[in-house]
Amino acid sequence: MMMNNVSIASVVLMAGYSRRMGHLKQHVILNQKTFLEHIIEKLCFFPNVISTKIFVGQESDELGQQKIKEISGIWISNLQPEDGPISSIRLALDKVPPSADAIVLWPTDHPMIEYNTLEKLICSYKEKPDFITLPSDGTHRGHPAIFPKWCFDYFKHKELNNGAKTLLQMFPDKINYVLTDDIWITRNINTPELLHEAESLLSVNR
Repeated sequence: MMMNNVSIASVVLMAGYSRRMGHLKQHVILNQKTFLEHIIEKLCFFPNVISTKIFVGQESDELGQQKIKEISGIWISNLQPEDGPISSIRLALDKVPPSADAIVLWPTDHPMIEYNTLEKLICSYKEKPDFITLPSDGTHRGHPAIFPKWCFDYFKHKELNNGAKTLLQMFPDKINYVLTDDIWITRNINTPELLHEAESLLSVNR
C-alpha cells in the first residue's frame, strides 16, 4: 500500500517505574525478543511514514538509550516519571518535527501489536486525517493510537493531566475506530502474571 505522503512521528512511552513487573518492561523478553525490540521492529517496517521515532524513558536506562541510538531514534529522559504518561507525551511533543502530520502513541506494555494492525491504523488515518485513529475489538478500544496535529496543543494544556484518555472523552465525535481481531491491542502486559499469560497465548498459536 502506498503511504508515502503521510508523515507520522512515533512516541513510545516507557518512563514508568514498572513496579508491578519488577523491572523495566522495555527489557522484558517475550517471544525471544524484548518488548522494546518488538516495538522497534514494527515502527521500522514503515520507514517512509514513521521517519521520526521518539522514545521517552528514564535517565538510568542506558540499555534503552543505546538501543535507540542504534536506530537513529530520539531518546528523551523523563526526570519526573511519577507525573505519569502525560509528562512523557509533553516532552516528546517538543521533539516532533513541524513536518509531522500526527503522532502514533505507543505504551511499551503493548509490544505484540501486529504489523497488519499498525498498517490498518495508518491507512485509516490517511482516509480521515482530522480524526483520532484507534484500534478496537468491537467492544473495547486499544493501543496504539494516532493523534493528528490539532491534538498537540490539547496535550500541552495543564487541564489535561489525565492524558490521552481525557482527550478522547473531550472529542468522542472525532474518533475513527478501526476494527481488528488483533488480541494484543487490549492486552497491557505489566505484571509477571500477565507476561505468563501472554507466553501461554503465543505458545498455543505457534
